[in-house]
Amino acid sequence: MIDSGLNIINSVIGGGIMALATSAHLYLQGKITGIGGILFRCIKLVDYNYNYSFIVGMIFMSSYIKCFNDPLKNKGHTNFLESSNDYTKDLSIIGFIVSGFLVGFGARMGNGCTTGHGICGIPRFSKRSVVAIGLFMIFGLIVATFRYYCPFFVPGSFSINAINLFLVNLSVFLGSIAGAGYLLFDSYKTGSPDTVRDTGISFAIGAIFSYGLFESGMLQRHIVLRFLTLGFVWNWRLIFVLGSCIGFNIVTFNYILKSGSKPLLKSKFDLPTNTAVDNKLMVGASIFGIGWGISGVCPGPAILTSFIYFPHSILLLAAMCGGIYVESMFDKQITDAINGNAILSKINIFNNLKIKKFK
Repeated sequence: MIDSGLNIINSVIGGGIMALATSAHLYLQGKITGIGGILFRCIKLVDYNYNYSFIVGMIFMSSYIKCFNDPLKNKGHTNFLESSNDYTKDLSIIGFIVSGFLVGFGARMGNGCTTGHGICGIPRFSKRSVVAIGLFMIFGLIVATFRYYCPFFVPGSFSINAINLFLVNLSVFLGSIAGAGYLLFDSYKTGSPDTVRDTGISFAIGAIFSYGLFESGMLQRHIVLRFLTLGFVWNWRLIFVLGSCIGFNIVTFNYILKSGSKPLLKSKFDLPTNTAVDNKLMVGASIFGIGWGISGVCPGPAILTSFIYFPHSILLLAAMCGGIYVESMFDKQITDAINGNAILSKINIFNNLKIKKFK
């Protein structure tokens, strides 16, 4: 097994930082932090400045760490990243593309990913999120375990090694600064100080959340894959990431949603209104789990590593965005077909699950 250089303390700290970012997002803006949803709104150009600022904040933190605090160059520093060879050695480019498409398609179909449903949904005791995370895990475990013992999508005789280019990383870092400046200026042109403030907050939360992902080890896809692989290779370390993050958010989300009728800077909370565990959610979460089990990469890490392991990681992110876009194009047809499926409706027992919610 690849030595990640990380320990339980990193896991707990990383989970706590992600919880801090998502709790601050809810407290200040009343928003649930769902990376898959943010990507969808970026693709559809919805609330352009806010959502792109969040993504730019993520990329700024990622490119800063990669350019100026690269653990592969500085001995003694926490090893946040795998080497290019380790990252790509057991999965072909086709595997990265298929995984990305399935994760994006499933995240959009199931209205959430590991962030929205896991880090933010479970702490709110959302029935949809509990079911979605359960299906993510079940199908992720099945696929990752099967791939480990019966490999598929492995690099063949014709394979391309990932290229790690410092100039590309530096260009992304400078581009993220320029992008943040442009988004703040574009917000300033609206004449609304609140819009400038919100754009800046979105950037900051994206950057803080990203550092938590780095610290937790979730950018090393083999840590995630070993967590999803049953057997002697099972890596239990991510339990501490989830425990730290979800445990922190249970307390803070409970306080935030019960102590006030509105967030600090907005007139109301922007929370999901759909509470039904329908067939579409179940199928979407299952598709997400299959894609996640292939590569071990979900939307947050896909964004942060997109420019690091070229071309594999950028193709994965592009395929993920393609999956989100394709599902959104045919969302009505998919909803009608799947929710009207009698067989799936008969086996859907989750709507009888009773979970007390904060709000």
